Amino acid sequence: MKNLLPRLLKIGGITFSVVIFTIIIFYFWASSGSYPRNKYAEILDYPASPPANKNEFTIITYNIGYLSGLTNNQAVSRKKKLFDDNLKTVVDALKPLNADFIGIQEIDLESKRSFNINQVDELAEQLSFNQAGIAINWDKNYVPFPYLPFSAHFGRVLSGQAILSRYPITNNKRIVLDKVASKPFFYNALYLDRVAQVSEIKVNNRSVIIINVHLEAFDVPTRRKQTEYIQKLLSEYVDKYPVLLIGDFNSTVPPIPENPQPTVDILLKTAAIKSAFPPEALNNPQIATFPSDKPIVKFDYVFYTPKNIEVIEWRIIDQVKQASDHLPVMMKFRFKD
Repeated sequence: MKNLLPRLLKIGGITFSVVIFTIIIFYFWASSGSYPRNKYAEILDYPASPPANKNEFTIITYNIGYLSGLTNNQAVSRKKKLFDDNLKTVVDALKPLNADFIGIQEIDLESKRSFNINQVDELAEQLSFNQAGIAINWDKNYVPFPYLPFSAHFGRVLSGQAILSRYPITNNKRIVLDKVASKPFFYNALYLDRVAQVSEIKVNNRSVIIINVHLEAFDVPTRRKQTEYIQKLLSEYVDKYPVLLIGDFNSTVPPIPENPQPTVDILLKTAAIKSAFPPEALNNPQIATFPSDKPIVKFDYVFYTPKNIEVIEWRIIDQVKQASDHLPVMMKFRFKD
């Protein structure tokens, strides 16, 4: 009996050490990525006809929620047919608009959760775009979310943002924004990066800057810091170029109980840019973009520099139905010469 207790303690200690070691190894493996980092802001080419010479242009911003529809972030089993059907719905809705630029958030390139379909390639090719600039913001070998059941885990994730363009993208970069400081290290190690994608595009001998963002959804102080950074980032470009700032800002006006101090106000009050939604429309529930089945809040915006861009038309594109939990925003515009 005297010899048994030390032996049991030794076995228990070894077992505990093995478990801890396994968890550490899993953590480092899961939080690592497999995609080459030098391709995180790659410019991709597609076979398509050159764009027509014209004076009016269309830009769309759309958080496609990796084409998971209203099941985004839910612990449910999904069939590949859901993603195939949603892709077709999006293509059928957007193709007639013949947009010149589409900024996309939450787009998968090779993720288990969306059956490893490269959604950038699919949309660029089916919508006949010439190029796409990507900005990877989630490259993990294993994401254990949703937490339960284990079968619902995202697993391997390669996801990000993209700008599809009919015109040459001459430069494309990704800027990683502040993480949520109050979250533990392991959360931030496995969670996506919030990214500002900046693309310079040549349009009829004119350089245009498109900034595509997807800001923090849950932590207001972090989202405020990110928004303030975007405001400073704008100052680098607005004096030199026409600028279009688009994306999912995860902030709505007018204030709601869950969002009493809208961080998007920082941009709405920035003199160098304007919202495609005119001031009198911002409080209109008809331009809400989330959730797509019964929209009640606006998370998605298009901003532009009024000194060199003139808005012709803007609207919410509800023909995409519930292919995502967001609805896209479209703006038609011309340059002021």
